[in-house]
Amino acid sequence: MTANRRQHRRERVYEAARLTFNGEQSVFACTIRNVSETGALVRLADWTELPQHFALARAGAAPVRVKQCWRRGDDVGLAYLDPADDQVGAPVDLSSWRAARQR
Repeated sequence: MTANRRQHRRERVYEAARLTFNGEQSVFACTIRNVSETGALVRLADWTELPQHFALARAGAAPVRVKQCWRRGDDVGLAYLDPADDQVGAPVDLSSWRAARQR
């Protein structure tokens, strides 16, 4: 059995979202499967090649810059980036995710 390397608790969600890049000229549907303070797991609707950095856009929320950390088939592990320098950023407040889901 492999050790769990996760540093933050994940919260299961099932939420439609979009991955955008190329100045929002490239947009791909996905489903957010879980979120944590430092990243998210998304499942792509269709297989596509993704760049290293792009944006995760949820309905009713500002897009979040992310970095692709790993990929297994249609599942993609993402880390949130600091918008100032595209480095892995500070933890995201999960209360904003929860509040948006309640609307």
